[in-house]
Amino acid sequence: MSKQKIIVSVTNDLATDMRVDKICNSLLELNYDVLLVGRVLPNSIRVKRIYSTRRFKLWFNKGALFYANYNIRLFFFLLFNSFDVLWSNDLDTLWANHLAAKWKNKKLIFDSHEYFTEVPELVDRPKVKRFWKRIEQRILPQLKHISTVSPSIVDLYQKEYGIKVKLLRNVPVLHKSNVEVENIKEEGKSILIYQGAINVNRGIEHMIEAMQHVDNALLYIFGKGDILMKLKN
Repeated sequence: MSKQKIIVSVTNDLATDMRVDKICNSLLELNYDVLLVGRVLPNSIRVKRIYSTRRFKLWFNKGALFYANYNIRLFFFLLFNSFDVLWSNDLDTLWANHLAAKWKNKKLIFDSHEYFTEVPELVDRPKVKRFWKRIEQRILPQLKHISTVSPSIVDLYQKEYGIKVKLLRNVPVLHKSNVEVENIKEEGKSILIYQGAINVNRGIEHMIEAMQHVDNALLYIFGKGDILMKLKN
């Protein structure tokens, strides 16, 4: 029996998004043919995964024009490629996925990594927040397959839209190994790693401040984001 093809999409450049990597690996274990779609930036590093990846070169890399550019590009990519299931990560990929799934009469899974319309980047931008809220209000009530990361967000979506939402927690995969990571080691020191977006309200500032109270340990931060330079300083 042939594998079902699932296209997973996200707006980042794939390199540091470990939640999406875990999702794709889980889908491989479920015998899906997986393609992960994102975008490429001038300073993006090479991504090597055991599933297929595709990254778009876009005309714009931030703001409203970026989101429009990405979703239009993604929609036409999905329109002219075959698939059985679409997996949309977060509200900023949902428009293209919803339209393509509806057009081709295919299954769509929406995976919300956060309560998108209340993220710190939108709280003080009411016009932008209203735009995303309208997309959420129009599309979410139509969806049959929705998951998110915490019980509180499950409750918020269910109360607001009267829809069923499943809990899919984002937890690290535990690997017990004696293999040392190249260039990330120091004799007698434990290694702590944060990997992901370097944005506000993720607790990274508190992690840095707390390190003065932690003995025999080093903190490494991997990723890019709005407050990277602030944290470096």
